Amino acid sequence: MSSKGRLLIMLSLCCAGFVFAGQFVNNGDFEQPLTTGWTQATSGSGFVINRATNYDPDPDYEAQVFKSTGTGYAKLYQSAAIPTTDLEFSANLKLIAATTSSTCWAGTALIIGYLNPSGSLLGETMICRRTAACPWQNTSTRHLIDAVDTLWHNYAFNINSELANLPGVNPASIAKIEIALYSQCYSG
Repeated sequence: MSSKGRLLIMLSLCCAGFVFAGQFVNNGDFEQPLTTGWTQATSGSGFVINRATNYDPDPDYEAQVFKSTGTGYAKLYQSAAIPTTDLEFSANLKLIAATTSSTCWAGTALIIGYLNPSGSLLGETMICRRTAACPWQNTSTRHLIDAVDTLWHNYAFNINSELANLPGVNPASIAKIEIALYSQCYSG
């Protein structure tokens, strides 16, 4: 059996909800079906995008984006117009990324994308967990915040303050924010 035949990539992101001052995210607590406010995009096979009450110890709903074997991704996202970047952001996340082969990589993230009025991506913040070979890197338009472990954690910050980590993004050009739960695998 080839190493590709034994390859198992497990990648999961669970999110218990998003909070923006002013509540710009529709169904950010996932208490309604994912068809309310959210869009799904996928590539490849072996993915799951769903919501349930058993991912976190609390009784509320959480969303999961999971991608297993093979190259591809799974994404649950939405964008919203914002009047200012002086917004408080908060999310409860559990991030898991693992592979069983050194020729493969996996990464999972909550991505905050900063968009111009026409919806073009200017930059992004990725709260992420990734395997060693994952090519995601900090750049002038991408800031990675690495999850320290695979437990539930709250991540909270002011978007204006976060934009200081993205010198290639002009805050005055941001008209929308895209929130995405994203899992990606590559099998080499």
